[in-house]
Amino acid sequence: MADCLAKFKVLRAAGGQETGGMDNHGNPVSIVNATAMSYALCIQTCGTGPIFRAWSIFSQRFSTWLLPFLALVCQLPFGANNRVSSQVEYSGEIIHIQSWYQLDNIVSMLLHVGSPTLGAYSVILTLLNTYWIRRRFSHISYPNAHNAMRILNALQQAALKVNTEDALLASLVVLPENNFWWSELIVWLDMNYAHTWSFANVASIGWVVVAFSLTVIDVFKDVTNNSTPPLNSNGLAVAFAWLWLLPIVTSWLQTGPRSDRSSLHRAVAHANELAYMATEIGAPVPAGILFNQRAICIARRHNHVGADEHRTAPVYNYARIFCWTAAVEAVYSAFNEATLRAENCTPVNPNFVWVHDRDGKIKDENRRGSLKHIAFYVGGDPGDEKRWVPGSVIFRILVSSAFALLLTWGTISGAMLLQFFTPTIGLSCRSGSYLLYACVSTLVWVLLILSSFLSSVPWHTDSSRSRTSPLAGRAAVLLRRSGKILAGMNATWIVLTCLFQFTGIYDSCWCTSSHLYLGARAYSVLILTPADIAALWYPVVGATLLASGVVIAFITFINVLREPEIPSPT
Repeated sequence: MADCLAKFKVLRAAGGQETGGMDNHGNPVSIVNATAMSYALCIQTCGTGPIFRAWSIFSQRFSTWLLPFLALVCQLPFGANNRVSSQVEYSGEIIHIQSWYQLDNIVSMLLHVGSPTLGAYSVILTLLNTYWIRRRFSHISYPNAHNAMRILNALQQAALKVNTEDALLASLVVLPENNFWWSELIVWLDMNYAHTWSFANVASIGWVVVAFSLTVIDVFKDVTNNSTPPLNSNGLAVAFAWLWLLPIVTSWLQTGPRSDRSSLHRAVAHANELAYMATEIGAPVPAGILFNQRAICIARRHNHVGADEHRTAPVYNYARIFCWTAAVEAVYSAFNEATLRAENCTPVNPNFVWVHDRDGKIKDENRRGSLKHIAFYVGGDPGDEKRWVPGSVIFRILVSSAFALLLTWGTISGAMLLQFFTPTIGLSCRSGSYLLYACVSTLVWVLLILSSFLSSVPWHTDSSRSRTSPLAGRAAVLLRRSGKILAGMNATWIVLTCLFQFTGIYDSCWCTSSHLYLGARAYSVLILTPADIAALWYPVVGATLLASGVVIAFITFINVLREPEIPSPT
């Protein structure tokens, strides 16, 4: 823009009869007193194309304002394995984890960047799930309930399946022989990879915080000193547009999700080799002798309808809310029934007398019985008595949605607000680009949430088996694929928007004159007056307070959710 400004100053110095001179409010003035020029005069003076900046300027701005955030993107949690392929043996069957799951890492990154709304929604939903399951199991005193709660919470990143048929779940909950199953699975889940704090992510977060702080200080210094800050290219708007990334990354680090696909499959498969099953007559036997199925396992993918449920990257937790809640409710129901009967001193075998313990613990003798006794002890199939969408799920979805939208629009609106009120005032290429980014981010979130809803809609056939409606399934696949394509395009768009700003592509007359917003009244401001600079104080302060405020509110809410302690085992 420096060349265009130099040509404009030559016109002013010449003092001719040139038309098109304007003040910074779009009012026609003599070219000698002009601080802006009409769109037509801008085209005549500066040309129609962009004004590219020198490489040294581009590289300095890219490395200062965009590179820290791109580095922070690498600290997002992923779920695919680092190996080309892996396999897990389960009940004599080899489960192959194909190499194409590696693509999930790329798609997960694109979903976060292309839809900050979805990323924020998933992390809030994950923490609300943790908060909910802790409260749900807080009054359960039956043995292994504490471990069950921890296991179910740790498996939020897996397509969890609970099998209540043939007393599989009842045996797992009641039999004392399965104590080792619960404790061993906890050990394997704890020793496997969890996304948590490290020197690399602390350094990346620190880099972003320092870069953002220095940018804010620099802009406030320029505005306060009545200098002429090139606010369209100084990086503050870029920082606001990417600021949502900071609370999302820190929230995932605080959550510590276990998202390595191979590790999750291996842990569950190992524990299931240790499961015992009650029999009609005689002592319990290893479950593998009687059944290939297990009470708790990771479901295998059979079609494309619920594909995202099987992807272990935490951003896909949005797709697992219904199946995960159903699994938790099934396990909770079994433990709750067992707890109620134990509190009434009712042993599993009705022919026996309750054996009391001086410490108040439930002795193993009270937990043994035949297959029929154990099945009766925990009640029938809890899934038949539950509503498809419990009220707690709706509440978690609504709260997660509210905070996701708040973070997205609060931070990106800061960038839009700053660019909109920077002369030339109006919807320009820069502010319009940020508006488009926020809108598409929200649209991607809506499409994927609708997809997860449709893929979970139960449809009762003549055989009374619940499955997804074919029409709903096709719609779910279409919405999911459309959302991911839009997310990829939107992620590319926000990076290009920043590059266009750094390289000078947005310094064309069409962009600087807000032609998109003003139309025939478009004009390009080249010289900021002291009054203009003083007026910039309000959008700068407003945008900073808005973007920083929603980030602080988001992080505060995350830490409030993490306050409840995990109840100690009894």
